[in-house]
Amino acid sequence: MKFSLLLIGLLSCAWTYKGEVYYDHDIHVSVTEVKWNAESTSFEVSVKIFIDDLESALAKDNITELRIGTPKESVGVDSIITDYLDKHLHISLDGIQLPSQFVGKETTEDYKAIWCYVEYPGLKDPKKCTISNDILFELYDDQRSIMDIRMNAEHKAYTIFEPGKSTWSYTF
Repeated sequence: MKFSLLLIGLLSCAWTYKGEVYYDHDIHVSVTEVKWNAESTSFEVSVKIFIDDLESALAKDNITELRIGTPKESVGVDSIITDYLDKHLHISLDGIQLPSQFVGKETTEDYKAIWCYVEYPGLKDPKKCTISNDILFELYDDQRSIMDIRMNAEHKAYTIFEPGKSTWSYTF
């Protein structure tokens, strides 16, 4: 009896969409880790996004049927994710927006989210860095992006981006 109730409870948290299982969640948050690598003069960035939210954001641009992180994942998903991140995550040094290089992605152990890895080649001896992040802000008024920023061994910062407050700056 206890097992049946537990099973019903777990299954009620999940819903099925065209053969894929997704999980409903009330927390609208992404996590971004930014690390400045002075040796290579580049930013190493990791972004964690709930898959269902990312697919909902892409559906607003009529990009559907992606099945991100599943064996049935659509061809070209990495390019689509790269385009999305390029629209919503910007890093500038001394007023020059840096180009991104998508490194790859992996699904979290629970298959609810993905980690995307991106590198932003920078400039030597920069004076000022500006980061703008509005990932998924087009979906939810309560969307937040927690950012862990490491500019050097001594400087660690955490900030929360939200609609209306999506830019952070650092002076080297």
